[in-house]
Amino acid sequence: MPIDILKAEFPADLRYEQDEHTLLGYCRALDEASAVPWILLSAGVGFDDFLREVRIASQAGASGFLAGRALWQEAVELPSRKQRAEFFGTVVIERLAKLADAAHEYGRPWWEKYRTTVSGAGAFTPIPGEAWYRAY
Repeated sequence: MPIDILKAEFPADLRYEQDEHTLLGYCRALDEASAVPWILLSAGVGFDDFLREVRIASQAGASGFLAGRALWQEAVELPSRKQRAEFFGTVVIERLAKLADAAHEYGRPWWEKYRTTVSGAGAFTPIPGEAWYRAY
Protein backbone atom coordinates (compact mmCIF):
# COMPACT_ATOMS: atom_id res chain seq x y z
CA MET A 1 0.00 0.00 0.00
CA PRO A 2 1.48 3.38 -0.95
CA ILE A 3 2.00 6.12 1.59
CA ASP A 4 0.40 9.56 1.34
CA ILE A 5 2.75 11.53 3.56
CA LEU A 6 6.10 10.90 5.19
CA LYS A 7 6.49 11.72 8.88
CA ALA A 8 10.16 12.50 9.48
CA GLU A 9 12.33 13.62 12.35
CA PHE A 10 14.64 16.57 11.79
CA PRO A 11 17.76 15.20 10.05
CA ALA A 12 20.23 16.71 12.57
CA ASP A 13 20.60 17.37 16.27
CA LEU A 14 20.66 21.10 17.05
CA ARG A 15 22.85 20.44 20.08
CA TYR A 16 25.67 19.47 17.73
CA GLU A 17 24.93 21.25 14.45
CA GLN A 18 23.99 24.94 14.47
CA ASP A 19 24.95 26.10 10.98
CA GLU A 20 21.74 27.18 9.24
CA HIS A 21 23.09 26.51 5.74
CA THR A 22 24.12 22.96 6.68
CA LEU A 23 20.78 22.26 8.37
CA LEU A 24 18.88 23.56 5.35
CA GLY A 25 20.99 21.30 3.13
CA TYR A 26 20.10 18.24 5.23
CA CYS A 27 16.40 19.09 4.97
CA ARG A 28 16.64 19.68 1.22
CA ALA A 29 18.25 16.25 0.85
CA LEU A 30 15.33 14.77 2.79
CA ASP A 31 12.89 16.63 0.54
CA GLU A 32 14.59 15.34 -2.60
CA ALA A 33 14.63 11.78 -1.27
CA SER A 34 10.90 11.76 -0.51
CA ALA A 35 8.54 11.07 -3.40
CA VAL A 36 5.60 12.20 -1.27
CA PRO A 37 4.94 15.28 0.87
CA TRP A 38 6.59 15.18 4.27
CA ILE A 39 5.96 16.67 7.67
CA LEU A 40 8.27 17.19 10.60
CA LEU A 41 7.86 15.29 13.89
CA SER A 42 8.76 17.05 17.13
CA ALA A 43 10.55 13.94 18.45
CA GLY A 44 10.57 15.26 22.01
CA VAL A 45 12.77 18.32 21.48
CA GLY A 46 12.03 21.55 23.35
CA PHE A 47 9.72 24.12 21.85
CA ASP A 48 12.34 26.69 20.82
CA ASP A 49 14.39 24.07 18.98
CA PHE A 50 11.29 22.63 17.32
CA LEU A 51 10.17 26.06 16.12
CA ARG A 52 13.60 26.53 14.55
CA GLU A 53 13.42 23.06 12.99
CA VAL A 54 9.95 23.76 11.56
CA ARG A 55 11.17 27.01 9.98
CA ILE A 56 14.20 25.32 8.42
CA ALA A 57 12.35 22.19 7.28
CA SER A 58 9.51 24.25 5.82
CA GLN A 59 11.95 26.35 3.82
CA ALA A 60 13.36 23.11 2.43
CA GLY A 61 9.99 21.73 1.33
CA ALA A 62 8.20 20.29 4.37
CA SER A 63 4.42 20.55 4.25
CA GLY A 64 3.78 20.85 7.96
CA PHE A 65 4.53 19.39 11.37
CA LEU A 66 3.26 16.97 13.97
CA ALA A 67 3.93 18.24 17.48
CA GLY A 68 3.54 16.52 20.81
CA ARG A 69 5.96 17.02 23.66
CA ALA A 70 7.44 20.16 22.11
CA LEU A 71 4.13 21.80 22.95
CA TRP A 72 3.40 20.49 26.42
CA GLN A 73 6.32 18.69 28.05
CA GLU A 74 6.81 21.24 30.86
CA ALA A 75 3.22 20.74 32.00
CA VAL A 76 3.98 17.37 33.56
CA GLU A 77 6.08 19.10 36.22
CA LEU A 78 3.38 21.58 37.26
CA PRO A 79 2.04 20.74 40.73
CA SER A 80 -1.69 21.22 40.21
CA ARG A 81 -4.39 20.36 37.72
CA LYS A 82 -5.35 24.04 37.58
CA GLN A 83 -1.81 25.11 36.63
CA ARG A 84 -1.64 22.43 33.94
CA ALA A 85 -4.99 23.53 32.53
CA GLU A 86 -3.77 27.14 32.45
CA PHE A 87 -0.58 26.07 30.72
CA PHE A 88 -2.54 24.16 28.08
CA GLY A 89 -4.99 27.03 27.65
CA THR A 90 -2.32 29.69 27.19
CA VAL A 91 1.24 28.54 26.51
CA VAL A 92 0.36 25.53 24.37
CA ILE A 93 -2.11 27.52 22.27
CA GLU A 94 0.48 30.27 21.72
CA ARG A 95 3.11 27.71 20.76
CA LEU A 96 0.81 25.97 18.31
CA ALA A 97 0.00 29.32 16.70
CA LYS A 98 3.72 30.13 16.28
CA LEU A 99 4.37 26.75 14.68
CA ALA A 100 1.39 27.14 12.35
CA ASP A 101 2.56 30.62 11.36
CA ALA A 102 6.02 29.28 10.51
CA ALA A 103 4.60 26.39 8.48
CA HIS A 104 2.22 28.70 6.60
CA GLU A 105 4.92 31.26 5.89
CA TYR A 106 7.64 28.91 4.70
CA GLY A 107 6.06 25.51 4.02
CA ARG A 108 5.08 23.94 0.74
CA PRO A 109 1.46 22.85 0.24
CA TRP A 110 1.28 19.06 0.07
CA TRP A 111 -0.19 19.03 -3.43
CA GLU A 112 2.82 20.83 -4.90
CA LYS A 113 5.04 17.83 -4.16
CA TYR A 114 2.71 15.70 -6.26
CA ARG A 115 2.78 18.21 -9.09
CA THR A 116 6.55 18.13 -9.28
CA THR A 117 7.30 14.47 -8.55
CA VAL A 118 4.29 12.32 -9.33
CA SER A 119 2.63 13.81 -12.37
CA GLY A 120 5.72 15.42 -13.85
CA ALA A 121 3.49 17.52 -16.07
CA GLY A 122 2.60 20.13 -13.49
CA ALA A 123 -0.99 18.93 -13.18
CA PHE A 124 -2.58 17.51 -10.07
CA THR A 125 -5.48 15.15 -10.47
CA PRO A 126 -7.31 14.57 -7.21
CA ILE A 127 -8.53 11.07 -6.40
CA PRO A 128 -12.08 10.99 -7.80
CA GLY A 129 -15.27 10.01 -6.04
CA GLU A 130 -16.36 9.40 -2.50
CA ALA A 131 -15.22 5.76 -2.49
CA TRP A 132 -11.65 6.50 -3.59
CA TYR A 133 -10.28 4.47 -0.68
CA ARG A 134 -11.72 1.20 -2.06
CA ALA A 135 -9.34 1.26 -5.00
CA TYR A 136 -6.40 2.73 -3.08
